[in-house]
Amino acid sequence: MLRHGIAMYLLAHAMVGLLIGVVLAAIASDRRVIALTVLGAVLPDLIDKPLGHIILAGTLGYGRIYFHGLTVLFLVVIAGLILYHYRRRIGLFAVAAGMASHQFLDGMWWHPVEWFWPFLGPLQNHGYSEDYFWESVLRELAQPSEWLFFLLITGLFAYIYRQELTTVLTRLANPSFRLALVAALGLAVLAALAVGGRLLL
Repeated sequence: MLRHGIAMYLLAHAMVGLLIGVVLAAIASDRRVIALTVLGAVLPDLIDKPLGHIILAGTLGYGRIYFHGLTVLFLVVIAGLILYHYRRRIGLFAVAAGMASHQFLDGMWWHPVEWFWPFLGPLQNHGYSEDYFWESVLRELAQPSEWLFFLLITGLFAYIYRQELTTVLTRLANPSFRLALVAALGLAVLAALAVGGRLLL
């Protein structure tokens, strides 16, 4: 069991990313890095799990692939260096810090082929079932700790970004802005239903 790393769920990763982001924000005096660190902390699962367990289910069937590896992390760091050199922005460094925390908490050193891909050979099929992705989603929804992390993260974001939230709520009072927001959300829901329907059929 230990050789597979720590069993971490998406919002647990997000919570760790948020804590790292708070530290980085204090150092950089920029609250925007908090959201970027949280994004980096969940990005490996948001990309690799659907990619590995749905799109590449027949060939890989594994959710810890490209964004769980050092190669992609290194590329993000390089892009961060370029962005900082020309624009003096540390946003990509915050994303990289979140990604690094994800790899650490997943214990990726126990999976050297994936962690050092492509230098130790091709990625291997781990033999998970085709329904594994949806089963893992249901398992995550059934975890009380994930709902607790959701409430904590929501509360902390509301507090940290309270000024921005106030601005958004003020704009919501504008009928035209409210109508545009409802239309955008409606289109997003329809797109999600269309994609979900194609995946389930």
